Amino acid sequence: MGLFGFGKKNKRNAGETEQESFAAVEREADTFEPGDLMFEIDGVHPWNEQGSVLIGRMTGGELLPGTRVSYHGADGKRVFDCTVETVEQGGRALKKGSACCFGVYGPVFSLVVPDFAPNAFCVGNTIRRRAGEEALSPVLEAFEACRMTKERTQAVQETLRGEELTEEACASFSIQELICALSFVRTEEKNAEEDAEAEEWKRRSGLLYSCMLEKIKSADAVYMTFDKATGFPFYNNGMVDLYSRKEYAELAVLYYQEMFRELEVRELTVLPAEVRFPDGPSAEEQPDKRIPAFAMLYYLGMERVMIDNGFYRALIGRAEVLPPPDYTGKPEAQIPVINPALRTRMLDFFGEVRWKVSYDKRTEVLQTKEQAMLAEVAKSRLLVPMRCEGTMQKKPGENQLVLGKGAKLLFAAIKNTAGESYTPVFTDITEFAKLYPMKEWGATVMTIRDVINVNKGVGIAVNPAGENLVLKERAITAIRELLDGPKEQERAQEDMEQEGTEQEDTKQKA
Repeated sequence: MGLFGFGKKNKRNAGETEQESFAAVEREADTFEPGDLMFEIDGVHPWNEQGSVLIGRMTGGELLPGTRVSYHGADGKRVFDCTVETVEQGGRALKKGSACCFGVYGPVFSLVVPDFAPNAFCVGNTIRRRAGEEALSPVLEAFEACRMTKERTQAVQETLRGEELTEEACASFSIQELICALSFVRTEEKNAEEDAEAEEWKRRSGLLYSCMLEKIKSADAVYMTFDKATGFPFYNNGMVDLYSRKEYAELAVLYYQEMFRELEVRELTVLPAEVRFPDGPSAEEQPDKRIPAFAMLYYLGMERVMIDNGFYRALIGRAEVLPPPDYTGKPEAQIPVINPALRTRMLDFFGEVRWKVSYDKRTEVLQTKEQAMLAEVAKSRLLVPMRCEGTMQKKPGENQLVLGKGAKLLFAAIKNTAGESYTPVFTDITEFAKLYPMKEWGATVMTIRDVINVNKGVGIAVNPAGENLVLKERAITAIRELLDGPKEQERAQEDMEQEGTEQEDTKQKA
């Protein structure tokens, strides 16, 4: 094996001319153009006997498996050419890697280079390829049109390298620029050689993060992608995507079309009017009628929010923007009924089951999500619409209403197009009010066990104007088993303890 661990496979390139092997890849860093591949190496690992796995971030262009690229040193000059055999992410081989990449990992990939050993590469260097005359994909073209320019990125980084970073300087950045700044300072903190330097970068990171949160809270609008299959925010691997600019969200719609996801963009306010205007809105600042984004996420139980997924991005907690209400010390009757965990599980399940694709272990994935959803149903407290037929009267000596003579309580029922009757139940008052006006209907709180007992139809419909989870005989049986399971375990434990006591008594008598 020769220099850099070259094996026999590399000898086939010996006869190539410089023009043949390099004409399509060479370009200095200062002439880097939109569409050119740029991959920054963050880690190098061995692959099989003589190959390498390069881990890093794609900052420009696209890369297909089997593509010939060039490796460049720290000075930006080409060192040699090589072929990327496989592009992987999260342990899965991909059809393509792209600087415009959404999802959990973003544009971070592993590139398998089979012909060069790890000592051929250095962390911090780059893999490049000139796009040449090739047409950009529609997604990459839209990405290049609205991403931060290289010049603006460098300007932001130069500000961060200054001796002092002030709140005023942070406030001048947009949300996307703040996320770009956060990405830069966190990398600098990780690479700092001295503790004092790391501490200063950490301080700057905290300042930038706080400023980003304030920018989000005070934004006139944010943009969210909704899944057309569910009618609710697109729930993406435990996260919901929120965008600071409309064109970012529109790019997400275009990107996910390639994966057979049908999304749409909705413009939303960030916070409810009472939070945005705690002293009441002025005539010029009337409450916005759009559904507030973070209040919606609270009811849906979506706690992890990815800001500007697909670009420089940041993961935040929903509660960092809108903390949950504090009901400490309040009677249970005064605490609103909500089921955020159940709503999250329903949307996660329906988003997956309505995704028109086929992949390995899809059945197992769906079964796992279904079980998680039914487990939340078993723990839920739900609103059941009811009303009185007849009169109500006060109980003598008490401020409590009771049924008058001949009066009775009626539970609501709904029918589907086949004429089947269901008992409607709701996770919260927002879903309840979609079908049953509070002036005409009352609501009682029931556990799912109680609902099963009073149900007189063929099943139960959870949020029929929303997620519309229909529970028929098989699902109800599964829920009963979940409810009865703990009791059976308790009885078995009691039997074991009783048996142990009896054995001990026998020993003592002997």
